[in-house]
Amino acid sequence: MRTLQSLISMSIFAVATTVGCGEKEPGGNPLFEPKKSNSILLPAEQELGAKLSHIINTANAKYRNLKYEYDENLLDILDRIELRLAGNSDKLDPLPLPNLDEGEQIEHFRETTRRWTEKSKKDLRATIELLKASVAARKPGGPAYHPDFHKSFAAAFDDLIPLEVEEIRERRNKAIHSAAKPVFDEYRKSAPDAVKQHQKTLNTPPFHLPAKDTTTITN
Repeated sequence: MRTLQSLISMSIFAVATTVGCGEKEPGGNPLFEPKKSNSILLPAEQELGAKLSHIINTANAKYRNLKYEYDENLLDILDRIELRLAGNSDKLDPLPLPNLDEGEQIEHFRETTRRWTEKSKKDLRATIELLKASVAARKPGGPAYHPDFHKSFAAAFDDLIPLEVEEIRERRNKAIHSAAKPVFDEYRKSAPDAVKQHQKTLNTPPFHLPAKDTTTITN
């Protein structure tokens, strides 16, 4: 029987994971690679760890939060998103999140803007139009930096970015849990201790499902 230390070592992550300001992107190392210990992992345990690492690396690459260069760029992106969500454009092009198809992006941004509207009590279209008017009023040859605009933009949308990061992380974690379930089922008999420990890992931050999600995918 393995010691508690050897069981814990099987679930140590080799890299930090991904989406959100201040978080590191995956470095390509196996996420379920154990630290060296006196216990030798069974082939089934090694296979399980490798498959889970692939699942998480794939999800990390796919579910990345929105990137933008400056406030005016984000305003343009939000303008296109709102037009598409409101049915006033036929296509979200170019796609703000290049690794997701349009359907999933629409779902993601619809939920993100819903949370923003609920929190801010603001109307998205009206807020966008007010800021667009400020940009349009700039005189040619004027200053390159517009502090009043950036102050207004921050007041309007600073809450939106963490909400977008949160929603894409939840979407990623659901994909990880869904893909991990059949893998756990495959190794329940040949590597039961590893399955239990890795399930525990996926059910804690940063991979846990939202509290509101009552579906226990990995159990």
